[in-house]
Amino acid sequence: FRCLKIFSLASLGLTFAIAPFIFIVESALFMSVRIFLACAAISITGSSISIALVTWCGAPYVVDLRRLTPAENGGIEGIEVTTLTLTLKRFTTRVYESDFLIRTSRLFAKWRLAQEIQLPPPSEVTGMAGKGGGPREEETVAEAQDEKGGIIGQWIIR
Repeated sequence: FRCLKIFSLASLGLTFAIAPFIFIVESALFMSVRIFLACAAISITGSSISIALVTWCGAPYVVDLRRLTPAENGGIEGIEVTTLTLTLKRFTTRVYESDFLIRTSRLFAKWRLAQEIQLPPPSEVTGMAGKGGGPREEETVAEAQDEKGGIIGQWIIR
């Protein structure tokens, strides 16, 4: 997938680099035809639309999937998912409570964070002691980080 992104960005750069030669090279073509050819080359070969499609299709593509053990995640199992941005920078999402992951119908993706979930009270289910807080308590379910470890976003429940 990384190679596809590199190829897509390289073709865009190459198209922009070669397009001026359409105007420089001597030819019997009218200027309007040259403009049309340059616009067609840029829009078809190296268009930002194709790069956007590659990014959209590959956005859920997971480069690294790691299980967070209870020891490193406050007593609860979690998941760390690493994907790549358009510029091939690592983007890490840590899901601290995997109970909030549900199947999705989105193309090219398998899971997503649920908008709403009802957990049973901790006293009813064994193994739920660390999950779910008391009333009016906030808990971070997931957070996204850039490659430097800076937090980009959090999903907090009450």
